[in-house]
Amino acid sequence: MAQFVVSFMRQRKTCLGSLGIFWSGMALLCSLSVCLAARGDEDACKICTCGETYVDCNGRNLTSVPSGIPQGTTSLHLDDNQISYIQGGSFRHLNSLQVLILAKNRLKSLDSNTTEGLGVESSKLYISLEDNRLTHLSPYTFSRVDSPDGYIELFNNRLSTIPSKLFYEYGKKKEIYEINFSNNNISEIAPDAFLGVSSIAKIHLSINKISSLPEDLFDNITILRTLDLSNNNLSSFPAELLKSQHKLRYLYLQLNYINELRKGMFDGLHSLRELVIGFNMIHTIDDYVFSETPLVNLHLFHNNLTSHGLGEHPFATRNKSLQLVSLYRNFFDHIFHSAWQDLGQKCNVSLENTLKVVPFTRADLSIDLVGSWYASSIMVERFTGKSMNQSGFSCKDLEGVRNTFNCTSCSQGTYGGEFGGCKPCPPGGFYQDNTGSVANRHTGMNCKECNKGTYVPQNKHPGKTIGDCTVCPTGTNKSLHSGYRACPCASNHYRKHRFGQCFPCPKKGINCTGEYQHLLPGFWWTWDWGPAENYQSYKKFVGNVRTHNNSYDRHTEKFDGMLPKVHKCPTSESCKNLAAGINASCDDGHAGFLCTQCQAGSYAWLDKCFECPGIWALILEVLAALVILAVLLMIVLLELRRHKRSGRSLISVLFSRFKILLGFYQIMGEIFEVMNELSWPETLVELGSFLQLLEANLMQVIVSPRCYFPDFTYPNVYIAFIAGASFSVTVILLGLGIYGFRLFHLRVKSAPDEVRKHTMAKTNERILLAVVILLFVAYPSLSAVIISLLPSGCVTFSLNENENVTVTRLRSDYSVDCNSSQHVAFNYAAEVSVSYVVGFPTVLLIMLWLHRRRQASKKNGHQLETADIQAHSLVDQQSLLDTDDTGPSCSYHTASHADQTHPSDSLHTEDEEIAHIGDSLERLSSELPLEESIEVNSESITWVSFLDENYKEQYWYWEIVELARKVLQVLFVLLFGADDQFILFATIIVSVAFLIAHAYLKPMKDAAEHRIQMWSLTTIFLNLLAASLLVLPSEDGHTDDSDARKEFLAVFLVLLNISIFVIVAVSSIHVCLKVLSQTACCSYTAACFRHIRRCLAPSRHRTQEEHRDDSEPTTPLISGVPIEDRRNNNECRAV
Repeated sequence: MAQFVVSFMRQRKTCLGSLGIFWSGMALLCSLSVCLAARGDEDACKICTCGETYVDCNGRNLTSVPSGIPQGTTSLHLDDNQISYIQGGSFRHLNSLQVLILAKNRLKSLDSNTTEGLGVESSKLYISLEDNRLTHLSPYTFSRVDSPDGYIELFNNRLSTIPSKLFYEYGKKKEIYEINFSNNNISEIAPDAFLGVSSIAKIHLSINKISSLPEDLFDNITILRTLDLSNNNLSSFPAELLKSQHKLRYLYLQLNYINELRKGMFDGLHSLRELVIGFNMIHTIDDYVFSETPLVNLHLFHNNLTSHGLGEHPFATRNKSLQLVSLYRNFFDHIFHSAWQDLGQKCNVSLENTLKVVPFTRADLSIDLVGSWYASSIMVERFTGKSMNQSGFSCKDLEGVRNTFNCTSCSQGTYGGEFGGCKPCPPGGFYQDNTGSVANRHTGMNCKECNKGTYVPQNKHPGKTIGDCTVCPTGTNKSLHSGYRACPCASNHYRKHRFGQCFPCPKKGINCTGEYQHLLPGFWWTWDWGPAENYQSYKKFVGNVRTHNNSYDRHTEKFDGMLPKVHKCPTSESCKNLAAGINASCDDGHAGFLCTQCQAGSYAWLDKCFECPGIWALILEVLAALVILAVLLMIVLLELRRHKRSGRSLISVLFSRFKILLGFYQIMGEIFEVMNELSWPETLVELGSFLQLLEANLMQVIVSPRCYFPDFTYPNVYIAFIAGASFSVTVILLGLGIYGFRLFHLRVKSAPDEVRKHTMAKTNERILLAVVILLFVAYPSLSAVIISLLPSGCVTFSLNENENVTVTRLRSDYSVDCNSSQHVAFNYAAEVSVSYVVGFPTVLLIMLWLHRRRQASKKNGHQLETADIQAHSLVDQQSLLDTDDTGPSCSYHTASHADQTHPSDSLHTEDEEIAHIGDSLERLSSELPLEESIEVNSESITWVSFLDENYKEQYWYWEIVELARKVLQVLFVLLFGADDQFILFATIIVSVAFLIAHAYLKPMKDAAEHRIQMWSLTTIFLNLLAASLLVLPSEDGHTDDSDARKEFLAVFLVLLNISIFVIVAVSSIHVCLKVLSQTACCSYTAACFRHIRRCLAPSRHRTQEEHRDDSEPTTPLISGVPIEDRRNNNECRAV
């Protein structure tokens, strides 16, 4: 078209003057406008359906208003799209538009220029914005809307406020027919929200959260027909609010919290014909409150009115206009006769049948006692019918009569409500023998309840009389109301049909609260054994049973499937089951069979799962363990290297105590671990976890490899077996490697044979000591793992209540399927490894026996040499005593003074003094008791002394017996489990046998250690005895007493198990303090004071004291100073 215009202009160029050029340009612009308009029409109609005056874009997934909508469009449908924003001026050119549908979009806000130009040439404009997401309206949003017959629908949005000047346009007054703000979240309305509107026929503000209204909200506006404020939070409204609404005809205030009607509230409502104010809390109505209104229909149903709340003229209206008064669901026993006189001619009054006296002066009145057999039928206009349809009536269009409804009271067995129409009373404990019942605002229902222990079965639903209620079935609690079922189940009962009988709850691990089976904390089951439909069916049935109102699914009232079988979790804390669901729920980090596995990203520690730390945490953990181990070894080596002794060393005594403590907690840790299925008291369970820490189990101090190798799927028991076996092999190989490296080093240095032989002997002893200690500590835990992997360590579980579906799992790690090929391989490896369980103690026994044979042969060869040394020592001691008698000295604090009084001391060299000290200490230690002879060590502690030093000579093998005891005392429960009374009996017999043997033979040298070991064995026996009591079946009906006894047992056993640690700790501290008192300056000071007192005493007393000293074993003196004190003096000087 543009090219055509340009060509035309060129052809006419020579013929046109300046005026021709002007008109040609105008023609060009018009042509371009026509072209652009045509292009716009094509764009809009490509995606929408276009007619002569309408454009239908419904359901086209539009995100914005399309361009190019024809200018003459009168109906535009943009509903059911995804429009979230409307650009200002989008409808500017649609001056003839009458219908704009924007419902069911995603609009969140509207700007002030959104409606610019809409329908300015139309007297009837309908704008539909319902079912959006509007939260905000700007002031002036509807300022351009001016349509006396116009509608604005904002129903079902998210508006919280109605802003100021929403309709205002400067200098203009406009008229709107209807605006609907219902079903939003409006709680605040600006006082000038309707400024600029002269009249509105209908305003709907129902179903919001309005609690108060501005007093001048409607001052400058005239409401011509309807104001709907129902279903809000109004407790009252200002007396001046409606003063100017002389044309208002219908006022709806139902479903609020208004509690009284005061004089003046309805003044000025000169055209009010209908007032619906039911479902409030009105208890008082003032006289003449409606005196200025021409009310025809007054609905006060469902309030709190009583006879005391009504005066003498509550129903007085202008010209006695009332024709219908609904007072049912109030509680009157009488009404003043004067009140009846104010009613209109032939007025229909509906009220409860509690009225005792009817008016005798108004025979024309129609009084219906709603709730009896009577069902009223009322003809009302359309708007009243909509209200009454939610107020205990069923209203329908009256055929042949326009704009009229026929409303009938809800019949017996039904009730009405906000949902509209009438609903039947549900099956269960409900019936309704009255008509016109209205649903309670809070419960949503209004039906009478059957007597306790009775219900209305499904085949008699809905219940119309109390005779429809029948006795509840077996297993139900007939002392309660039946509710929406056939009576609640009795305590500890469950049901499989909502309207059927109830069954006794299984005794083990099941909670039947809520009338269905779900797990108690500490128990587990699985649905992974049958078809998925079985689980889904029970899930839906549980949802049905847990629904305590009438909204339950009628298709899932019954469960015909099979339930799973419940099992106790090894660790109760791992099976939380807190949600009361039908699935077993594990604690955080736990998963798998019986909740015994750790989820990905977690590791096991003390029977619990913790979130895996970072790689740096593993590095720090390993480094810390190595540092601690190195420090301990260094302390032991330095202690052995620095000190000398003739008796037992401090390290030896502490080792002995440590072995007793370790043996006890290794056994107790295994007992608590393998007997964790017993119902131990909670306190003891926590103690058991702590004992497993003290057990020195290698696998309990290593973070699981799963933390750093996600594809590492080996079960914990396999990891423990591999790690334990690897640790033992590594210790042995490392010892051999160190020995070989040391030997190679000496050969490279070309050390002399004597030096090499002496050095390698010391190295061999130290390596053997370290290897024996490490294997000694790791032996019980590794043996337990090996035994648990044997075929007898598997247990069979039934998975359903009929016990026809089973699975076999490893008792020590329930994640292991005993029938898998992987476990078969590990089973073979465990059977081979039984040789280690037997072989390690056997090898130690043989090594000890061979060592004792070599020592016996050496001892015979050194007896003569030892005798000569002892004789020489006695001669030296006698010479020292003689020297002391010739020149006693009262002071030995300085060297010069000692030299003057004892010149013979200069003849002794330092080596000779040390030799005398060693010989004297040896004789002294042989005469003192064990605990008093503890001195520092002269020869290193060896693997032999580690094993047999704390036992008597004839019981040198007893540590091997102790190793066997650690395995035998838990052997039966490892092989066959702890849930059998015979197994526990055999375990107790083994415990008693070791206890008697130890008490009878008394294999330990030290009496204190013997007592500690006896206490340890006794404590183990008592723990096993307590476990046997827990296996016994408990008697029903004594729950409280049983719990009290368990608590006492828990406290007793906790104190008993902790006492071993306390006794060992106290005795070890006592020994350390005694050694400190023998070697510290305090001992030297005491000896000094004794010697000074002897010197200052008279010779007679001194002679008696010397004779007394001669009769007792004394410590030889050097230079007049006891060897013990001389040593202490040197130590003090060093300090």
